[in-house]
Amino acid sequence: MKIFPKIVIIVLILLFVIIFIKNYIHIQKTPTIETFETEEFVADLDPNSQLGNFLSCYFYKLGLAFLHGKNYKTNIPRNNETKIFTNYLPDMVEFDPNIQAEFMAAGITDGSLINELNQIDGHCVSAWNILTKEREQFWTILKPVINKLLKEAMEKANLKKEIDAPVIHYRCSDVPMQRLEYYHFQKYEYFKNALQQIEEKTNQKYDKVYICYCNTHISKEKNQTACDTYSESLVNYLNELGYEAILKCNKIDEDFATMFYAPGLIGTSGSFSFMAGYFSDGVFISSSYDERKDRQCEDCDDRIQSNYVVKHAEIPDYYDTTAVIKLLSSPL
Repeated sequence: MKIFPKIVIIVLILLFVIIFIKNYIHIQKTPTIETFETEEFVADLDPNSQLGNFLSCYFYKLGLAFLHGKNYKTNIPRNNETKIFTNYLPDMVEFDPNIQAEFMAAGITDGSLINELNQIDGHCVSAWNILTKEREQFWTILKPVINKLLKEAMEKANLKKEIDAPVIHYRCSDVPMQRLEYYHFQKYEYFKNALQQIEEKTNQKYDKVYICYCNTHISKEKNQTACDTYSESLVNYLNELGYEAILKCNKIDEDFATMFYAPGLIGTSGSFSFMAGYFSDGVFISSSYDERKDRQCEDCDDRIQSNYVVKHAEIPDYYDTTAVIKLLSSPL
């Protein structure tokens, strides 16, 4: 009879030890928000990358930090003469648990983001490229904090502007001549319909449009000559629609601010226009198609459009401007 109580006591002790160990392991595997708040997600950035690529990496890694439940810590190059407003982006951003909760509610995970990026090229400079609904949700969830950080940086750099008409970012210098799979020309009808969408969403009729176009970006003389012909053709097309089309080519940070503060921005693909338009207060419409995977986002918001893209196979020679303009001017 004396042995029984001892056995009971031993069993109870063992149960207590097992329960304690299980709870301890669970705590270690499931850190609390308070635990994460004391940690940092440290990310290195390439200070020599182009502005759009730099911002794509900066904000993508900010999103990863919040997804992990950590403060964001990175290296911001100061005294940068070509990307002046990035000098004022913070090198530390405090973790926002609300954003982490939105990521989790949307089913966004570290693995899913990496898998999608690897399907492009695996580099953060391509993180802006929305080819899935999840990537669109990722950027939409981050939009309020990115909008705030960009505004604060540009105001400190004295780049705040009043832009009274929609803006088109017309990318023609190195591309599309290089035939990169994610940079294309668009049918001119794209610009007409995009302007109509902006007017509907802003409830305002515009009589002019600004075109941010510079032909010197990683370019050569042959490209510049052809691109000038294409830009003039687009200007003529918009003039015929009743818009005064005004070409602009300023310093890169000034052009970024022009696009960011516009009531509407029409992008032709690329990180530069995406970062300026998607996170602004204005209407953003962009053309996007990736020939590497022959895919696009089928269920994304109507601001991401692909049906106006002219694939490279449709244009044998980009320097035959007469033939190309005829194709761009043709209806869908």
